[in-house]
Order: sequence, then C-alpha cells, then structure tokens
Amino acid sequence: MPGISQLNSGTIRRLVITLVTGYLTIFGVRQIPFEFDNEWLVLVPALILVYALTVWVEGKIFKEESVAASVSKPVKKKAEQSTKGFM
Repeated sequence: MPGISQLNSGTIRRLVITLVTGYLTIFGVRQIPFEFDNEWLVLVPALILVYALTVWVEGKIFKEESVAASVSKPVKKKAEQSTKGFM
C-alpha cells in the first residue's frame, strides 16, 4: 500500500480530476427532471462510467509523464549461464 511519501503529481492530479468529475456527475444526475425510485441505482453506474472515462482521457492527455516514469526505472537483465564444467 503506497504511503503519503509515494504520492507523485500524477496521483494527485488523478485524485483531483476524479473528485471533480464525480461531483459533477452527482450534480448532473440530480438535475434530471425525473424522480428515481432508488437514486443509487443510477448514480453508481454513472460514477463508474465517468471514472473509467476520466482515467482514459487523463492517460491520453498526460501520456508523456507516464512514459517518462516507466523509462526512468532500471531494467534488470537476466544473467546468462556460463559454460563451465565437463563439455
């Protein structure tokens, strides 16, 4: 589980965007001129859809940051077996 020290700008940006779009989704669903028997049956799928779209769009817009983060990690190469012994 990541701690507070592992929050980078991408994580904070995604959290803020998710909170804003979630709030706008709830506000938008409540503005529909129709009374639902159970509002949560509309809100939960709408929030899931908006979250998925938000993550997808955020990945398309801020692609260069995620690519730079993956490039900076060192790649471990598999050690080759030496040919020692009776051959």
